[in-house]
Amino acid sequence: MSEYLKSKISRMYYLSDISKTEIGHHLGISRFRVSRLLEQAREEGIVQIQINEPIATNTEIEEKLEKRFDLRLAIVVNPSDSTDEGIRRAVGLAAADYLKNLLRDGDVFGITWGVTVDEVIRSLPTKIDHRLQVVQITGGLNQTAIDINPIDLVHRVADIYGSTPYVLFAPAIVGNPATRDAMMQDSSFQDTINMFAQVNIALSGIGAFSSSGDSLLLKAGYIQNEDLENLQACRAVGDVFGHYFNIEGEACNSELEERTFGMGLEQLKKVRYTVGVAGGVQKSLAILGALRGGLINTLVTNLATANDILEKDLIIAR
Repeated sequence: MSEYLKSKISRMYYLSDISKTEIGHHLGISRFRVSRLLEQAREEGIVQIQINEPIATNTEIEEKLEKRFDLRLAIVVNPSDSTDEGIRRAVGLAAADYLKNLLRDGDVFGITWGVTVDEVIRSLPTKIDHRLQVVQITGGLNQTAIDINPIDLVHRVADIYGSTPYVLFAPAIVGNPATRDAMMQDSSFQDTINMFAQVNIALSGIGAFSSSGDSLLLKAGYIQNEDLENLQACRAVGDVFGHYFNIEGEACNSELEERTFGMGLEQLKKVRYTVGVAGGVQKSLAILGALRGGLINTLVTNLATANDILEKDLIIAR
């Protein structure tokens, strides 16, 4: 009879999604008795739980990253296609799967730019029934980068969630600090800027700093020779949320930072979930700097990059 009861309770709990309290009431036993019988059913093999993960991940490396950098979560994918495009696709799919479960009614979702961010949004369902606000938290890129412009990305996410987007019709970097300060006070931007303090989940790509012109900000023409010299003097390794930093995650407090239009780093550090999406070993130092500085608290990357990050961190720490 006990075996039958364990089987019956297991079917009710796992297959019919009936709560332990409801099962106990139906069968005339306590909730604690139900819990104990469910535990015995698993111990005795009556219930066998198998998780069929749609994306190949590496739990051991994820746990190492989470422990080493005090992360809320690390997701490490192991794509069969190791090209840059294949890595972006796998990272984007994993991040989208995570976000569609993380985002809930009432959340305020901040978005920046990035080719991987674009891949995340492409991987989301076309419609999701949650009521949330979507906010552009950095200025935009020029028309040469329209596919990854945050204005476009924010509109696409807002369409998915059926919400009104908060956008910034302004460049990511302006001509001088005074212009940036004036724009931050301009009434035409206030609705969006006022939403910054309410953002509780933020998504960004992680860019690797290079003076060769690979950076999106360089491609967009926002960074001049003097800016490059200052970033090199700072030993910049990357940018996240539109802000450049060194290997320790310290902001490069150059004039460029004072000309950057969007959510400030101190405000970003107060966001509950700051999700960085990036893959490829060419970005290892940039990701490592973001992790060491606590600029992100959730990371989605690929296995080869994750291993490289951990190795480089050990070398730097010596």
